[in-house]
Amino acid sequence: MKCLLLFLALTLQGLSAFAAESLKLFEWHVSEAMAPLILPVRQSETPEQAAQRYLNNLGKNPDLMELFEGRVPALPLHGFKALSQEDRESRALLIANLPKDYTRNSLRVQNFKRIFQQSRQTSYILPINANLGLSQEETRELFKQIAEKFPMMVAMGGDDVDTHLYKKENFHSRNTIPARDQFEVALIKSYVAQEKGFLLGVCRGSQITSVALGYQLIQDIPFHIGDKVAHGNDWHPIDVVETKYNLLKPFADGNMKMTVNSLHHQSVIFKEGGMLQIAARSHDGITEATEFKNGRGMLLQFHPELMNNELGSKILWSLVQQKNRVMPARCSKIF
Repeated sequence: MKCLLLFLALTLQGLSAFAAESLKLFEWHVSEAMAPLILPVRQSETPEQAAQRYLNNLGKNPDLMELFEGRVPALPLHGFKALSQEDRESRALLIANLPKDYTRNSLRVQNFKRIFQQSRQTSYILPINANLGLSQEETRELFKQIAEKFPMMVAMGGDDVDTHLYKKENFHSRNTIPARDQFEVALIKSYVAQEKGFLLGVCRGSQITSVALGYQLIQDIPFHIGDKVAHGNDWHPIDVVETKYNLLKPFADGNMKMTVNSLHHQSVIFKEGGMLQIAARSHDGITEATEFKNGRGMLLQFHPELMNNELGSKILWSLVQQKNRVMPARCSKIF
């Protein structure tokens, strides 16, 4: 009886929400991309018009044109399909932040897709600044639908975060793109606040998520901390710390250590009292992993998707399982 009442309530809620939606999400199947792009389409436009709106506004944005080296990506104005109302539980949304994320040259997208597929998850890609041409109200609606329709969101590695977002002058940060970073911070804040999914942040993704949550960054580890540990392009051990959910503990050895890859020169400055708890540090004190206190997120300074070993895959599989644990309970299909 409880399931029936829940089913009816969710159905009425869904119908009401659908009627009020000013946007609809479409899959944009691009032959060169590793996974379908997600395109917000207004009620008043076709998917073709929405794609053209996005590309036109991309070409008008100086920040983004710097990122794309002055060339609007040649994405086809076809291959659209409305995002299904089914299979929400098995979706993972990768936030693009580099032009190569739209192509088959993105090893990280390829690896995330492969590893998630092994856990029966379907990967999608959110285009850079997916709200181009949308109003503030429409952007809020886009963020709302992302949280409702994607129970797992991944903020991937990439360039340094714009220092103005954590109120610091730029001394050592590289390749910052303010427009892109502002969009990602707004999206992450909304996704976290809605508490409907699980957020994974990797390298830059860990850093920009932490900035969105009020933390600051070390702009250059060699300059500020030293080179005791090789963080730039190497492997090194980290010390795993006990946490509420212990998401990394199963992969540590008897001394609570594990060896990870390292491809960064910046890091999160961890502080007590925020939404995160420390989950791992390197031997020089650098933050290597944090967990959300509510169990709805994991931020990793290292790249499990690029480790190319069993450990990296197992970490990602376990985070998919954690996503499944924190998803809202749903009754089995009644009909």
